[in-house]
Amino acid sequence: MPQCCVPCCLNRSEFKKTDGIQLSFYRFPCDEREKRKWLQLIRRENFTPNCNSRVCSWHFPNGKAAGPSRFAWNEGKILQYPDPLSHTPKRKKQAQETPTSGEEEGIHQLHSAEIATAQTPSTSKSLVVLEIENEMLREENEKLKKQLEKQKQTFSFSQIQNNPDRVQYFTGLPDAATVLFLEALLSKFELQYHSDWTVQMMPLVDQLLLTLMKLRLNCGHVDLATRFNCSTATVTNIFTTIISALYDILYVGMLENNIPSTAKNQTSLPDCFRPFPNCRIVLDCTEVAVSNTERLDTQSHLYSQYKGRTTLKALIGVAPNGVITFASDLYGGSASDKAITADCGLLQHLQPGDMVMADKGFTIRDILPEGFAEHPVFPCKRTVHTGGSEQ
Repeated sequence: MPQCCVPCCLNRSEFKKTDGIQLSFYRFPCDEREKRKWLQLIRRENFTPNCNSRVCSWHFPNGKAAGPSRFAWNEGKILQYPDPLSHTPKRKKQAQETPTSGEEEGIHQLHSAEIATAQTPSTSKSLVVLEIENEMLREENEKLKKQLEKQKQTFSFSQIQNNPDRVQYFTGLPDAATVLFLEALLSKFELQYHSDWTVQMMPLVDQLLLTLMKLRLNCGHVDLATRFNCSTATVTNIFTTIISALYDILYVGMLENNIPSTAKNQTSLPDCFRPFPNCRIVLDCTEVAVSNTERLDTQSHLYSQYKGRTTLKALIGVAPNGVITFASDLYGGSASDKAITADCGLLQHLQPGDMVMADKGFTIRDILPEGFAEHPVFPCKRTVHTGGSEQ
């Protein structure tokens, strides 16, 4: 059921006649020049016609070849259009009688009466009413457009970048410059999206913001999808992709197998570590809850006595200034701190004279290399101190 695409025109195919005129619906011409001419005449903004777009014949008083020229906004103007229903009969070849002077005067009076009737006050009044209604419709249309744009407005980094407090709240980073630095790092690499389809509807800085908000505030996927005006599948795709890229860039590329030395740590040693200038790393384990499995052997491997549920466990190493400098692979929650420390490869990175601090639950003295001494002043291959033990 075609409908006219001209603004303010409500003609549809089911309206067989309008003002006594049989309606037809014309496609836009294939010729680009002629098509542009039609688009300029119908005055419809941000409109691209397709194969289903139609213009009704009411707008073509001079025929389709002449293009659309009659519109609602021109109805109050004095324009001359031929009546599409009235056809001037061809003169018969036979000789017609020439009207007398009296008949000519009668015809002139008849035409004068018709013109007077066409310009009656009631006709002028109806045109004014139509103009007012059209103006009201235009205002309502603009209002609805603004409301629609407001509803489509999404959360973005540009809304918070000039407010350091908000940047820190939403991202956990100190300022906008740090966020933009991370964006610059990400932009240098070709991102391999997790779901095998690229997210093009959202700028990279906003994808980074979405990821940082998930890490900082633990926002749900539905919450993030609503804020950023996208689907939950897009949220999953973005978060998994960006977090993997940050891991590859910041950890694998910069920190993996490159634990800062004691000398480097001393350049940013906090005051509370001044009595321990040789501290290389502080160790502790962290656990992440996971769902139960149907297999009992797997569930037994994952069950953590400390947490009382199935978990995955990893050893985390932190420099004295608070920067994470080591992260082991994931182990089942049943694995002990000692077993993870022995297996993860951390001890191979230590140098003679390094001090390692750990919770008193880390009973790792017996797995340390030969030459271990309890006091750091004695010569030893590696000096390791655990929290709660005598120095």
